[in-house]
Amino acid sequence: MKLSYVCPFCFSEHPIGDVEFACESRMICAKRDASGNVVGAPGAGEPDEKMRQYKHLNTAPIGPHHFRAPKTPKFSMPDSAVCDWCRQTSRTRVCPSCHNVLPSTIDSDEAMIISLIGTRGSGKSTYVGVLIHEMMKKLFHPFHGTFQLYGSEDQREYRSRFEDFLYSGQPIPQTTSHLVGNTMTENRPILGMLKMESGSFFNKVKPKMLVFFDSAGEDWTSQDTVNVVAKYVAESAGIVFLIDPLANRAVRSSIGDDTSIRASISADYESDSDPSVVIQHVANLIRNQKGLKENQKIGIPVAAAFSKLDVLEDKGLLPPGSALSQPSPHVQRGSFDEADASAVDQEMRGLLSAWDAVDFIDMLNMNYTTNHCFAFSAYGREPASDGTIAPPVPKRIEDAMFWLLHLNNVL
Repeated sequence: MKLSYVCPFCFSEHPIGDVEFACESRMICAKRDASGNVVGAPGAGEPDEKMRQYKHLNTAPIGPHHFRAPKTPKFSMPDSAVCDWCRQTSRTRVCPSCHNVLPSTIDSDEAMIISLIGTRGSGKSTYVGVLIHEMMKKLFHPFHGTFQLYGSEDQREYRSRFEDFLYSGQPIPQTTSHLVGNTMTENRPILGMLKMESGSFFNKVKPKMLVFFDSAGEDWTSQDTVNVVAKYVAESAGIVFLIDPLANRAVRSSIGDDTSIRASISADYESDSDPSVVIQHVANLIRNQKGLKENQKIGIPVAAAFSKLDVLEDKGLLPPGSALSQPSPHVQRGSFDEADASAVDQEMRGLLSAWDAVDFIDMLNMNYTTNHCFAFSAYGREPASDGTIAPPVPKRIEDAMFWLLHLNNVL
């Protein structure tokens, strides 16, 4: 029995019966006094202070009237309530902390929150944009499943932040930090619904809400800004930690003077952008949020995924017979291939040792009970000389996500 839920927008946790409703009869809804007399203009709504706080606005936006059911049950979530202003029934459930509309399955299905972490230039936005596209188009077909973005706002967010750039030949702009000066900004997570056939005798469909939280690289370069997005990461079912291998001095030295490759190195690699430093910051954050001691490992599984696999392959930086040079086998087989995942993990750890990055491996093992290394290419090819990019042909972009879904008993 589900006794609590986590809002997939503000990530606050509530008892299962703690929910508000937004009036659906906006045009006729008017404020009333204690005697039931109309004292407000129909359709005027009311200032939404909860949404102001969530979006970090200077003034509260005008929204619908919000209200609660007469009784708050302990073991279930009410599916409707009558507006105390206009007496009309509403089925639009909203989070009492931020007033975002909750998914319809919030009371029955667990949301799987995926946090994407990495420093500037590691390709987080490109990764999530291409990954979502591939998930919607083909990745789950062999598993008898489908993936679609949850609602119209999620679809608009995906198109404006990712698809309009990726599939029109332009790179995605850098993600805006949550902290601009001393001002917070909103970076709305993207929600999607994964539906899988159960494979049981009754062949039921199992829905799973996936929540993708993408943050700017600079959000992770100091403990102060890390604290801004603490609640998102601490509630994660899995973390994809994205690393640009070109940030490694040994890798850059092996590449030499290839100007086309060096042009893709967009960040100045300060010490606080080092992957080992950032992943330790994140570990400190999670321990603080969950009340863990320094000697306790973190149970959230971490996929350390190295981008720009095409560069490593093209420049001969992969070992002979490399598992990474082979196509990912999971989709072709219609099941998660643990042997392939193990081979990829061992190969990446070997490469990290060769690149004098053993400290990163040690940091992973010291802080996280379950961790795995991957490599992928989101674009699958280099940009053209004029900076334009052909439509992505990703390689192994699904591996880290499939591993997390496998650990969470979805695949």
